[in-house]
Amino acid sequence: MTIYENENAAKIISRNKIKLAVKEKEFISNARNKFLDEFIKFENKTVFEKGWYDFFSLKIRYIDEKLLFQYMPDNTISKTFYKILLETRSLSIGFSNFTGCKMNIESVFNEIKKEVYKDSKNNEEFFFEFFLSKFQSKKTKNSKFFKNFPMISDNQIELLKNNLDNQQKFNELAKRIASLFKKEEIKEDNQNNISKNTNQKSKSPNKEKKRIPLNKERKKKKKDIQDLENLNQSTENNQIEVSNKYKIFTKEFDVAKNAQKLVNSDELNDLRKKFDEECKDYTKLINELAKKLKKLLLAFDSTAWEFSQDEGSFDGSRFAAFIANNNNSSIYKLEKKNIEKNTIVSLLMDNSGSMRGKPIITSALTSEILTHTLEKCNVNVEILGFTTNEWKGGKSKKKWEGFERPSKPGRLNDLLHIIYKDADAAWSLSKKNLGLVLKDGLLKENIDGEALIWASSRLKRRNEKKKILIVISDGAPVDDSTLSVNSPGILENHLREVVSEIEQEGKINLVAIGIGHDVSKYYKKAFTIDSPDKLGDIIIENLAKNLR
Repeated sequence: MTIYENENAAKIISRNKIKLAVKEKEFISNARNKFLDEFIKFENKTVFEKGWYDFFSLKIRYIDEKLLFQYMPDNTISKTFYKILLETRSLSIGFSNFTGCKMNIESVFNEIKKEVYKDSKNNEEFFFEFFLSKFQSKKTKNSKFFKNFPMISDNQIELLKNNLDNQQKFNELAKRIASLFKKEEIKEDNQNNISKNTNQKSKSPNKEKKRIPLNKERKKKKKDIQDLENLNQSTENNQIEVSNKYKIFTKEFDVAKNAQKLVNSDELNDLRKKFDEECKDYTKLINELAKKLKKLLLAFDSTAWEFSQDEGSFDGSRFAAFIANNNNSSIYKLEKKNIEKNTIVSLLMDNSGSMRGKPIITSALTSEILTHTLEKCNVNVEILGFTTNEWKGGKSKKKWEGFERPSKPGRLNDLLHIIYKDADAAWSLSKKNLGLVLKDGLLKENIDGEALIWASSRLKRRNEKKKILIVISDGAPVDDSTLSVNSPGILENHLREVVSEIEQEGKINLVAIGIGHDVSKYYKKAFTIDSPDKLGDIIIENLAKNLR
């Protein structure tokens, strides 16, 4: 591509925020916005390959200029890290939407990093790489990151990641993290002042060098550490306000995996056979559910034609009109899909111990029948499950005990989030995964709020316009390890907060089904069934309303 073709492409990709000043060989913002210019300023580069254009274009495509200015920190070093967080967010979103741009950037990525961060002094390049990988859910070097940036907590990182689609909240969180570097800058300035004073004193031999007693020096160091801890505590408190006082002690041991990676292939096949055997007792339920689904699909098909078309299938009802006037060519009809191809349904199953037996089998079986059928209607379906790795807090609790058991640590167990079927995976490749629900010891505790955040964030990343999330549960969130050392309502309050945010945002149609328990105190659209046998009826009824 020529320079001018690349320039036009850059304008389009950046939403007309960027242009290339060809003569000066540097990128500038189209609106001459000095804040955006700081993101794309680059000098002494004579030739720009396509990947460079895409890199700078995507860096600012998803940056709102007003929010950028509103949350911009004052000091230089904080501003640098604030900008890195914003541009890694923009790039990660861009990579998922523009595969071609991602490939172009990756072809020159090492060159870009080398040039952009050649004068960096504060591990900016590693900071950039870490968050770009983190936001794309890639493997990251966590231990190295926390060694280089000990003032940043795991909870702050996860909050950023969970708010990629909420730019205002993301910018607010990014500013708080970037402000942590202000303390380091002050220390550096103080060190420079000390150096200057030392040099001045060395030039004045007659002046006696002032010595600081050892005990005072220790007190000073202790105060510096306390200042940093207070700064971190202040930031954590701010984060807690955002999350309605919900805290997480650590996410280090949380797992989100495809079902196929939790057991070996032979065991999964055996579990699927066991699942099929269990389902024999549900033959009547299966047949009734299949009939209702078929009826639902026929209802969609009954009006699935667009008439008076110039092409398509011949419409016999228009034949007489055509004979009367053979210039009338609108005698065809086109089949119309009443269910949008732009639809995704996510089924989130409670995998807690109380679901053991008929409830979990019915949930999995209903999910299977719905998935198999809805795929024929061009509806993408995702099946997810949530539980914990252990009964009594697992590795998270052991780590907490190793830290001398700080009071009210927040969530204190290792999450296990299971992907039974990814939305893009064919049902034929995922069918055996549902057998995992029968694995001994799988079903443990249920921490619903974080499971909803996980499931909804997966939906938000999808391109489908219509998003439906159906939660199947049998009651309130419960985790004994967490509840024993925190306020009694920590899990329920967090669930209410998360549900409220999803419902108010309105991007996802959220429906909850309580098996044997009323869940309407958490969800606006909630249904209670006294028997698992009625699960299919409720789901079909809601799909009929929401898929039209």
